[in-house]
Amino acid sequence: MKTRDKIIQASIILFNKHGERNVTTNHIAAHLSISPGNLYYHFRNKEDIILSIYEEYASNLLLDTIPKVSNEVRPLDAIILYMDAVFQMMMKFRFFYSNLPVLLDKNPSLREKYVEVQHSIAERVSQLLVSLKDAGIVDFNDEDLTDIVSILRIINTFWLSFYQTQNMVNEINDSVFYQGVLKILVILKPYTTEAAMPELIKARDMYQQRCKDALVAL
Repeated sequence: MKTRDKIIQASIILFNKHGERNVTTNHIAAHLSISPGNLYYHFRNKEDIILSIYEEYASNLLLDTIPKVSNEVRPLDAIILYMDAVFQMMMKFRFFYSNLPVLLDKNPSLREKYVEVQHSIAERVSQLLVSLKDAGIVDFNDEDLTDIVSILRIINTFWLSFYQTQNMVNEINDSVFYQGVLKILVILKPYTTEAAMPELIKARDMYQQRCKDALVAL
């Protein structure tokens, strides 16, 4: 692995473990047993590292997390695959969501990239919901689509921050992400058609069991 890639991966680990605010470039260099000068050869500062991390995250998010509905992928399965992928990505890059407004304020280039990516995600989630409606899985007024997409994305984006502010012990583990998925299913439930309700209940039961299993494994 190239030194630049090692710096990115080490930074993700340290940011997740200690919080981005508590990790300096010197900490990252020491973790890798390289000199600060070697680190600065690849990155100008910590903000530059975070921007590179987000570019990797955004690439994975756009390429991997929103499957297209097809003959091989049923609509409800598609949104479950989407939720799984999103929360797995959040687990890998959880430091980013824990301090999102501050990170964006400190780094205009990061904000520009973030807004660009979020617009693309909103469009693709809208397309996914429309495919669910066309398949008779959900039913909603067309004028409500933008608000439904916004609510789903709010949960995806800020669930971790909300969880951490509501608990004395704010450690993030798999059960926390499954709880996030369950919140998404609650949002979708009022829009789910009668014919599709058994599948949604099955999905809910599956994630409730995953959450319980994750808690037992701690």
